[in-house]
Amino acid sequence: MGLPEVNKYIKDLRKKQSDPGNWPDYLTGLPGKSAILHELDKIYPKLGRHAVAYVRIENIYPYLIKYGYSHHADLIEWSAAILKTTAEGLDESSFVGTINAHDYIIIAKQSAINEILEKSQELFAKKAHPCYTAEDRKKGVILSFEAGGKVMRVGLMKLIFAVKDKNTDVPRIEILPYLAGVCSKMEKMAQA
Repeated sequence: MGLPEVNKYIKDLRKKQSDPGNWPDYLTGLPGKSAILHELDKIYPKLGRHAVAYVRIENIYPYLIKYGYSHHADLIEWSAAILKTTAEGLDESSFVGTINAHDYIIIAKQSAINEILEKSQELFAKKAHPCYTAEDRKKGVILSFEAGGKVMRVGLMKLIFAVKDKNTDVPRIEILPYLAGVCSKMEKMAQA
């Protein structure tokens, strides 16, 4: 080994680094934040023809508290695979990336986004359903407690999402935090 091999390695590395899609997340196999931002830059001016969806696994933390982590990696892998294969099956030009272990971004044609999300929700529910006890499945609630005089009920895991499919006043740099915030509000409202 010498400097020619080192130079070749760096040249190859820089070629890979120029395309953030070459660096997928280890657990999901999906591209990460850099690739998401790159794709968002390309389609943001075309919102209306394209859509951006922020997808989250709702109630996964209460599930982990009650049931433990033995199925955690499986749930993440399955959610990513469901989103990726569903999106590609309904829109060949779609993009799916991961923001973190439980949050994903889908960029697809506006005409396909709702079907992608609905089908993904359905498939995820089928996969998550057996992870619960029969009693919890029947109740549809895994935790219930009182906080500040309000009864809080935490339901089963499901995929929730926020979508921007039209031109918007939200600047490109703020669109992902905005959509993440919408998902967070949905989660809080569902537990009340």
